[in-house]
Amino acid sequence: MCGTRPEVVKMAPVVGRLRDAGQDVLLLFTGQHPDLAPQMLRELGLEPDIELPVPPAGLPPQQMLAAIINALAPVFAAHRPAVTLVQGDTVSTLAGALAAAYAGLPLAHVEAGLRTGDMAEPHPEEMHRRLIAPLASLHFAPTHRAAAALIGEGVNPGTVHVTGNSGIDALLETNARLIASPDLCAALEARFPVRPGRPMILATVHRRENHGERLAAIASGLAHIAASGGVEMVLPLHPGPAVQRLLRASLGHLAGVHLLPPVDHATMVWLMRRSQLLITDSGGLQEEAPALGLRTLVLRQRTERSEAVDAGASELVPIEPEAIAAAAWRQLSRPKLAPRFPFGDGRAAGRICTILLDFLRRGDRKAFQSEVLDMAG
Repeated sequence: MCGTRPEVVKMAPVVGRLRDAGQDVLLLFTGQHPDLAPQMLRELGLEPDIELPVPPAGLPPQQMLAAIINALAPVFAAHRPAVTLVQGDTVSTLAGALAAAYAGLPLAHVEAGLRTGDMAEPHPEEMHRRLIAPLASLHFAPTHRAAAALIGEGVNPGTVHVTGNSGIDALLETNARLIASPDLCAALEARFPVRPGRPMILATVHRRENHGERLAAIASGLAHIAASGGVEMVLPLHPGPAVQRLLRASLGHLAGVHLLPPVDHATMVWLMRRSQLLITDSGGLQEEAPALGLRTLVLRQRTERSEAVDAGASELVPIEPEAIAAAAWRQLSRPKLAPRFPFGDGRAAGRICTILLDFLRRGDRKAFQSEVLDMAG
């Protein structure tokens, strides 16, 4: 199941491998991102088998969680899936995990074990991750660090599997499509004309904890960089009205700044390939950028993806205008980064598929249900 654009990207390779193996897969869409996620589903050639009613716009997380759980209950009662597969740490992920647990069904968690160690960074995602872990029968950790975090919290080591991140599978597939399609790349080059001879910076900002004063500081830092006149800056804007208003007011009038609507995955990958620096608070882009040899400034106080920092591909930067600008110029002065793969080799989906099929063959579903009945008894 999936409900947001990043979930679609990371679940698509897994769904594909399971179906290629002859497994019956029901793809459920929760409607959490009613505009962005369907666009990504279409791009990746997926059509949901089940679509939940779209939650009303603007619901706070706790009300969205309740709405999705209530909508999932009759679906699970009708279909009784052999295993429920959820990804990441969104409201949809937690709702799927809780609904499966209430129904007494096995749960597998893709991208399990990410931790910052701070419940407020990011909020509520860090909380969601910790709540999901005790409910899962299988934990697909993207890295050894994520696996160690789960085991350190008391998760049975026999249920934890280091698979790599399926987002890297999707990235490499999209990149290969771009390499094989010079016409598509030429069309993108024509669509996003930037002045030649200038380094291009790609920036994205959307995290909830970066709203308010922190968003104003980020916008000021980006404005300092753009005002130098020596770079081209491309910002695909998050659809949130508050984010759009502030960034348009702070940056829309500056030469060399290109404010874009949300873009599809192929366009984002092309923009990363075209850029010399990424400035972002996105989790998924922190994973993808190293594989494309793109240096990254992370607009976060903490990151659950510190493997990229350790690999020399990313740098955490204080949310202060001068610090952001200084870090950008420092990174732009460094040599080009060779591609590196701290989050996987592009074969995560195959590993996940193999483990899931083995789980089903061994009859672990029946064992799980017996444990649930014993606990309830």
